[in-house]
Amino acid sequence: MALLYFAATYEIVEYLQHSYSRDIADDRADDLSRQLALVRYRLEASVTSEIFEANALAAYIAVSPQSSAHQWLPLAENIRRKAHHIRNIGVAPNDVISFVYPRQGNEKALGLDFRLHPEQWRTVEIAKNNGKIFVAGPLTLVQGGEAIIARIPIFSDPPNNKNYWGVCSVALDWNRLLHDAGSDSFPDDVELAIRGVDGQGELGAVFYGDPQVFTQPLRTETVNLVSGTWQLAIKEIAHDSLEIWFKSNLVRLLGYTLSVVLFISVILLLNTYRNAHRYSYEDVLTKIGNRRRAMQMLQKLHKHGSHFCIFNIDLNNFKQINDNFGHVAGDALLVEIARRLESVLRGSDLVARIGGDEFLVILPRISAIENIQAVQDKIHAEVCVPTFVWHGITLPIQLSMGYACFPEAAQTIEDLLHNADRAMYADKQRCREQEVG
Repeated sequence: MALLYFAATYEIVEYLQHSYSRDIADDRADDLSRQLALVRYRLEASVTSEIFEANALAAYIAVSPQSSAHQWLPLAENIRRKAHHIRNIGVAPNDVISFVYPRQGNEKALGLDFRLHPEQWRTVEIAKNNGKIFVAGPLTLVQGGEAIIARIPIFSDPPNNKNYWGVCSVALDWNRLLHDAGSDSFPDDVELAIRGVDGQGELGAVFYGDPQVFTQPLRTETVNLVSGTWQLAIKEIAHDSLEIWFKSNLVRLLGYTLSVVLFISVILLLNTYRNAHRYSYEDVLTKIGNRRRAMQMLQKLHKHGSHFCIFNIDLNNFKQINDNFGHVAGDALLVEIARRLESVLRGSDLVARIGGDEFLVILPRISAIENIQAVQDKIHAEVCVPTFVWHGITLPIQLSMGYACFPEAAQTIEDLLHNADRAMYADKQRCREQEVG
């Protein structure tokens, strides 16, 4: 039954755990998808809006190609005040930077000739040839740090765009963009990666995170830029965490714990019932049968009409032992007598304590006088004769016995017990007369 119980428990718990894990995984995937979509939206909105903020300066220069840096400065200040991720704005007439805002910290960029820096010239040339904004990077800036660079080509003859004037470059702080978009808000066991350098989307190189994230990613999102796209991806990674382990095995922990507690509770209840049942038929002191147990056996034998004999046994002078040596000594004597009686009788016989110092012996299938006398002699020889020493004190054992047989001596249990009791008291009286004589 225990094996069947635990087998059924295993099947139920594992089924519930599987269902729970599937539901949790689905819910978590949905939450992570929403989180990734939010990161995508923030990146897309920030990059696009701030590039178009900076495009106002390029538009001003396009319609006023003879304007000076002094005229560009208020526009640049206003643009940077509104766009929190713009690190700097550079203007390069004929592809040589002559204006940068803010100037402080970007001095190295002044005088930079894009044509002498192949990697930067490549992106400027793409914007020039296409005649529209090109988003490059992330790139490492000459003045330090990483940035997304928007190359805004400037033509002095809009809208024909035939006469190339130069380029306006806008650097967006890449690390700040990522942080504000929520790239570091994913759980510890979820990794984010981004690919698509220069807006090449899924065909571009990975420029943030582990490239392995794009191998069977949990979810992907596409960031639409002014030119091209980036691809975002998230993937769950192995992560040793007690909290994660606990959450992933919650049903198992609760299910198996509950099943073990339930099993132990049932065992304890059964054991309590068994003990209660046993104790209801057992004498607390001597651990042999009690009056209830004796009556149960007598009723069973009487019901089947079996021949049987009972012995009513009483200790002589037991009160003096209690008075002289204490009740602890008396209890020890009762336990010893019960043990000796059980050792003398057969396995089918019953010894029960039915009173303070009174015992009842039930002998099934015995009715012949010679057999009864043999049992009586054996009890006297092996129960009364051996001395009993308790804590250095020799306690004498003297018994009075009376027997009665069914159905010869009586037809009812009450009469049988009464006859055995009368015979016992007759034997006790003889013992007293012998002591007096």
